[in-house]
Amino acid sequence: MDYFIALNQILILFLLIGVGFFCRRVGIFNETSVVSLSKFLLHICIPAMIIYSMQIPFTSELLQNGELLLVAALGYYAVSLVVAWFAPVLLRARHEEYGVFRFMLVFSNSMFMGFPVLKMIFGPDAIFYAAIFNIPFTILAYSLGIWLLTAHGGGEGRPVFQPKLLLNAAFFSTFVGLALFLTSTTIPDPINGSLALLDSVTTPLSLVVTGGFLAQLDLSKIFGNVRQYFVAGIRLLILPALVYVIFSPFIENPLILGVVVVTAGMPAATNTVMLASEHRVHPDIAAQGVFITTLVSVVTLPLLAMFLS
Repeated sequence: MDYFIALNQILILFLLIGVGFFCRRVGIFNETSVVSLSKFLLHICIPAMIIYSMQIPFTSELLQNGELLLVAALGYYAVSLVVAWFAPVLLRARHEEYGVFRFMLVFSNSMFMGFPVLKMIFGPDAIFYAAIFNIPFTILAYSLGIWLLTAHGGGEGRPVFQPKLLLNAAFFSTFVGLALFLTSTTIPDPINGSLALLDSVTTPLSLVVTGGFLAQLDLSKIFGNVRQYFVAGIRLLILPALVYVIFSPFIENPLILGVVVVTAGMPAATNTVMLASEHRVHPDIAAQGVFITTLVSVVTLPLLAMFLS
């Protein structure tokens, strides 16, 4: 894929982020509506997309690929944790930045941006694997992730895993979809048709909501921290390159490798800000990181798309 073709495809997605940004800035959206749309996505649209994407014929090859991807996901988090642990030290970050930078480097925006970008690069089959890859995210973000945030940010610094956080529709729908896939159960046409329609609106709505979320940040305080650009470089370039070098000798399937590498090259997770705010660990630093990594990814994601295709 030529860089400019890839850039054109990525820009289509980013223009939808711009639509959400504009709507929030001019008041078409307010904070409540952005939150409501986010909940609609998380509880309705994304689960529908996941289940619909898993309505494919069962084969032993797909099952083996899913198992391989789950192992690869755990391997990715191990690699990203090592990188995240030493990066703030090497960047001579301030003590209060350690936790947020580490969370940003371990957890990417694998759902709101990851699903649309993977679908654009690899087609709808990628969502099946992306949903499997996302299973460890939910478990680790609310256990290891909270510990990373609070250990150097004034919190208690102890891993606090809340099992109730696993009771979310996106996480649950992955297992519903897998159960239907493993038992070769076909959803009846009226329901499957509704899932297909919800699937079709998930990509644009996810990006519009991302833009609405970014528009709520204080832009005057976004660009002053030079270390954020180095973190963005690690998040968007070094991590996916490192993941590719480590995993490519072991993963022959280009789709599986692509899902792992592209997810590794996504911007920082949007819930970085929400968790930092909830645990009173410098949400301003988190907001800077989320905005800058999302902005810079308009350049880096086409490079990834071109390289992998």
